[in-house]
This record gives sequence, structure tokens and C-alpha cells, in this order.
Amino acid sequence: MLNKYVVKDPKTAFRIIDGEAVVVTPQDSLFHTLNEVATKIWEWIDGKSKVREIIEKVYQEFEVDRDTAEKDCLEFINEAVNKGMLILLDEPAEV
Repeated sequence: MLNKYVVKDPKTAFRIIDGEAVVVTPQDSLFHTLNEVATKIWEWIDGKSKVREIIEKVYQEFEVDRDTAEKDCLEFINEAVNKGMLILLDEPAEV
């Protein structure tokens, strides 16, 4: 998974309000409010960055060790993929 590219599902609606991302999953129309770290990850997801590059950004931006950055990123990305908010790709997305 670390070498996969991650992109927002184009069917997923979102807004960033006062520094927090609010994401609506299309299949169930549920609202998901992201915390500060998840919002930053959401902002960094551009379809051209690999998961490991996003983990590195979290490590550099927040005061956490590498293991925590990796664990938290992978947990968020996996959950977001399972909810249909994100898609993992083998190649960079053409956005």
C-alpha cells in the first residue's frame, strides 16, 4: 500500500470549514467530520502522491514519531477507502 497513489473519489463531496474537512460519502449520504491530521491528509491527497509520501508529510508537519505517522495515515486511508471516499491506484491519477 505504501507505493500506491491515493486520489479522492470524484463522487465524494467535501468542504473544508474552519480548518476541518467535512466529507459526504456518496453511497450512504453520511457526513464525516475529519480531525486536524485527517484534514491535512485529505488536503495533501492529489492523485500524484504516494501513500508513503503523505506519511512523510505527516511526520514532518506534526510532532509524532515515524511509526505513529505511518499507523495513523494507514488507518485513515484504509478507512476512507472502505467508506468509498478514497481510491488507491497503481499509477498517478490524471487530475
